[in-house]
Amino acid sequence: MIYKLITIFLMGVISMSLTGCSRQPESRGSEQESISRNTTETEEISEVSITMTSGDTVITAALNDSQTTKEFIEMLPLTLSMTRFYDREYAGGLDKALSENGEELSDFSNGDITYYTSGQALAVFFAQEESSNQGNLIKMGEITSELSLFDTLGDQLEFTIELANDQEEVYDFSGFTNVEITGADLSEFSGEELAVLYQQARYCQAMTEADTDTMREMVPEDAIFTHMSGREQTREEYFSDIESGLLQYFTIGIENPVVEVEGNQASITYTSVLNANAYGARGVYRMTGTHGYEKVDGEWLSSNGR
Repeated sequence: MIYKLITIFLMGVISMSLTGCSRQPESRGSEQESISRNTTETEEISEVSITMTSGDTVITAALNDSQTTKEFIEMLPLTLSMTRFYDREYAGGLDKALSENGEELSDFSNGDITYYTSGQALAVFFAQEESSNQGNLIKMGEITSELSLFDTLGDQLEFTIELANDQEEVYDFSGFTNVEITGADLSEFSGEELAVLYQQARYCQAMTEADTDTMREMVPEDAIFTHMSGREQTREEYFSDIESGLLQYFTIGIENPVVEVEGNQASITYTSVLNANAYGARGVYRMTGTHGYEKVDGEWLSSNGR
């Protein structure tokens, strides 16, 4: 199926472009202008509750809000083979490296959940802090269960690590430094509504960074982008213009977003405020549209259809 993104290029997945458009910009601004997330609308993440389950043993823990931890949370739920070392820790290799932007430890304390940077591994410590000598650790959280639960576990086992049942997935918008969301109380959004809004903000941030790899993850290969003049581009033609700098997005505002979710289909309607340079036309543009999403393998992806 060809997904028609009847848009104005400027919004790609959101579907808006400036080429061939007679609409005039509201104002001109500096390329260094950066719209950041409204701190009154995004609560600081303090901790995220998870469980680590092996057989009949369920261990609870609380994770912090470092970038290292956020990337780990994105991997959950995760079943990880872990080995017991020195009767003090369980460690298991991760499929990909995590950011090292977190609290560095010169040594561990009992109960620490850490990322071992030298081995690209998760390391959970439960004993022997008094005689330890271990560096290259970034703290991601702490065990909240009794540490004695580790005493009878085997040398080699599998842990299933997942968000606690009462813990909704956390969506931290503060990393989208070039995107501003206004006119919405995010505390009133459901988990799925936040997931859709998060994907939209993530896509907008990728536009401002010319991160076409992320954009490709979210847009169908057969997507068609259409100018207001009627001229069409394939997804790769559009992305090529972004990569070459013919289309530049500096900041993007998402005003008054309304998200509707029905099963695996969703839509988001809002006014976009685009600080952009489209083929030499620099300005700030305001446009309103409704944009479709479809949930595929647990992730919301653009479909522009409902």
